[in-house]
Amino acid sequence: MEENHEHKYGLERHPIMKYFLLGLLALIGAFLAFYVVTDWYFKAMLNPVNQMKRMDKVIEKRDREMEKAFKKAFQGTERLQERANHVIRLEQSDNEYKVLVDLVPLNDNEKNVSVKTNGNILTVKAVGLHGFGDRKSLVEFTQSYMFGDDVDLAKLTKERKDEMYIITIPINE
Repeated sequence: MEENHEHKYGLERHPIMKYFLLGLLALIGAFLAFYVVTDWYFKAMLNPVNQMKRMDKVIEKRDREMEKAFKKAFQGTERLQERANHVIRLEQSDNEYKVLVDLVPLNDNEKNVSVKTNGNILTVKAVGLHGFGDRKSLVEFTQSYMFGDDVDLAKLTKERKDEMYIITIPINE
């Protein structure tokens, strides 16, 4: 019988070397993949066009937030103006102007209404105290009206009718 002695050279002879080289190739492949992805990411991140797009998005978001805040703030102002127009309002007829002041929100007291004139400007200020117990708040409404030369504010009259305080200004003809 003849013995068949084939000499095995290479990796078949050293199985540990085979696994070591496979591990090394996997490690190099993972490193190259990581490097490529990182390179793409940093190139994209440092690209001025992408930076401009990101800044535009941030600015648009801030603009939306500011617009929302302004709308919210001005809604309160509009409501106050509506309330002021309900408390103090101006009506005009052929021969007179009437400034009508609702006394109900002013604690039903005409002493809470102040009327001042300065040239052809009439300023009406109304103040009321509201609240319960320790929680009280002061409510103040001010309206100013500018009249033409056909009005003499020295001839204005003030009177109370029910829950209304009426300031009448005659129109000169």
